[in-house]
Amino acid sequence: MDEKIKKDKAQTEDSVFDNTDDRKRFDFKSKYLDTARFEIRIEAIFLVSVMITSIVILYLNWKGTLLFILDIQVGQDTFKRYIYYFASGLLGGITFSMKYFYRVVARGWWHQDRRVWRISSPLLSAVIGFMTGVLIEAQLLNTNIPSNGASIVAIGFLAGYFADEAVGKMYEIANVIFGTQNTKKG
Repeated sequence: MDEKIKKDKAQTEDSVFDNTDDRKRFDFKSKYLDTARFEIRIEAIFLVSVMITSIVILYLNWKGTLLFILDIQVGQDTFKRYIYYFASGLLGGITFSMKYFYRVVARGWWHQDRRVWRISSPLLSAVIGFMTGVLIEAQLLNTNIPSNGASIVAIGFLAGYFADEAVGKMYEIANVIFGTQNTKKG
């Protein structure tokens, strides 16, 4: 009797699916066609390259190398702050994109039509990070102006990672500054 219970338990464990991708245990072969796997690899290389680029830009900015390379003489502190916002927004956006990317690939939801989003999203996040910095510096966001590079990087990263929510907040700010259709009529 004990042998039958062990055998039933083993069969049950082998048929248990992983909740994230509905695969049986030891089902390791890709279900994607060769052409799709090639495209997935290219996208993965792109995403990792963008991540490394954002980290390198942050490092070069921190060391002051960008100021030297670009021969920035005036407004160095301002330039460094905005580069921090931009590069950390890019890092936040690429972090979100990579998380999304591995989830859709693993769960079988990857497809070519969302490539535009996967490629443009980190770039838009960099712009959102930058513009969040501009809004903070212009004191249009209700927050203290960050006093060091680490806090600027943290704000830029969060703005990039949560770019959709940041755009929503910018929409609210635009409504306050420029008014809405309803306030213009009144």
